[in-house]
Amino acid sequence: MDDISDAGGVAARIGFKYQDHVAASFVLEMIGDPRVTQIECETSDDITRMLQLGGRRFPEYVQVKTTERDKNWTATEIAKRSSETSPSSLIEKSLLADKHQPDARFRIVTRRSVNAALRALLDPVDKRDPNGEIAHLATKLKAKHPKTISSGGHDLAYWTMNALWDPRSGLEYLESHNLQFLSRIAEEMGANPSHSQSRQIYRELLYMVDDAATASRRDKSKKIITRAAIRAWWDTKLAALHANATATMKPYRIRGTRFFVEVHNFQHKGPRRSLGYDAQYERNAWRSAELSKHLVTWIAELTLRPSELVEIDQLNLKRKLEAGLRAISAQRSLHINHILGEALLHAVLRHFFGSEPVACKLFHRSPLGDRITKNAHIVHSPQGDQLWLGKTYLFSTGDQDALLAQISQDLCELIDTDVLKEERQVIIQLREPQHFLANTLFEAFSQGSPIDRLIEVLCVPVLIAYDSAVLQAGYSNDYVERLQEEIGLFSKACVASLPKQISEVQVHVIFVPIEKLSVLSKQFESEVGLR
Repeated sequence: MDDISDAGGVAARIGFKYQDHVAASFVLEMIGDPRVTQIECETSDDITRMLQLGGRRFPEYVQVKTTERDKNWTATEIAKRSSETSPSSLIEKSLLADKHQPDARFRIVTRRSVNAALRALLDPVDKRDPNGEIAHLATKLKAKHPKTISSGGHDLAYWTMNALWDPRSGLEYLESHNLQFLSRIAEEMGANPSHSQSRQIYRELLYMVDDAATASRRDKSKKIITRAAIRAWWDTKLAALHANATATMKPYRIRGTRFFVEVHNFQHKGPRRSLGYDAQYERNAWRSAELSKHLVTWIAELTLRPSELVEIDQLNLKRKLEAGLRAISAQRSLHINHILGEALLHAVLRHFFGSEPVACKLFHRSPLGDRITKNAHIVHSPQGDQLWLGKTYLFSTGDQDALLAQISQDLCELIDTDVLKEERQVIIQLREPQHFLANTLFEAFSQGSPIDRLIEVLCVPVLIAYDSAVLQAGYSNDYVERLQEEIGLFSKACVASLPKQISEVQVHVIFVPIEKLSVLSKQFESEVGLR
């Protein structure tokens, strides 16, 4: 029985695929290069590029060769005819594609480079010295077949002066190179496709090229890919990438500019920690007005959903911020001090803990009323992800013991089973998981899980913004040390007063000293636009 070989068919199939990848590379280049007006597949030559340079429009005829040999191409090989009676050599076939327009150029794309005698063909046509090495090669190649003339009236000397040898490796190299180029031009145009997205776009491009190559020559328009057409196609791909990126964008990865400085950080016995943050002095004046303006910058995050935040750009930034301010204005049931406190806690958690907030919780109405927190954040750490449910207090003057008693009562209510179940339900309702980083809280958020799973990952940040005697005394060189002492005394009293009923829950007490809360409140109210 005779051996049956399919080597020829396999080689031909590889050749076609190689040619498609070459054509695809030219189409990708055309997206960003207005000098290339169209790509033709299997018309006058394997590929034809139409160029517009210096007011001239002319073709570049491209032959694609995939012959398997180890040695570089030689002058003898490229000029060798398969039939002595016809112009059948590689360079003659390339030249004879010149039938239609003047100023034609030529290109040979192949996996093999050329030897030293042909190396002048590797230089770009526009960068060659016409009187140098290329001129000597033109004379040599014309002498091989002096009678071969194209329909355009050009000989092999002209071919040599206007031909580029373009060596490219095999299919894997071409595909990898094209994918990298596709990703780069997408990035330059404001998109950032994933590897799988780039491959899908490139696959569509290969289909487009193959359709053009296999279309009937009776309708040449189907064999042409114009720059206008490919730019329109590319714009749809960029729009789809943007829509996909927006649909899954993580808006809380950016923390913004840090405003506060940490002046106190103490780990108490058990799961208790106290922290203090100061807005600092500027030119010996405490930055109350600057703090108010800073807190307003967080209004969008406090009031808008992640899906709304990811749509913010330079064109709608003002409109989005105004929408957040209007949302606050519409909620007259919320006192300005409540919003001020929540904004303070939000800013601290975002900056110092890189949290991801559950948006719009500020406005959520629950039958449990104020027992439900207004600030809920997911905090990621190497020790494990946590859910932070925050409470805020503004303390100006009055009985400190009464404040601490109120905090204890509120925390006991917060960890009530029914309250925690309601908290979980609110979070499930408001969060948009596609806009958050991956976390390990899926079991805690599952409605079917015992509330114990939620308590295991729960941390309660308690923010106390208070009128500071140190700040009211004005700037001094040692004010930070005195502020640390003031916060330290306050934190000891607060932590000592925490009830035993919440011993299973981690609590962070956060102190923000204020020079004058009543002044800050009025400044914030004015910035928000409620006055």
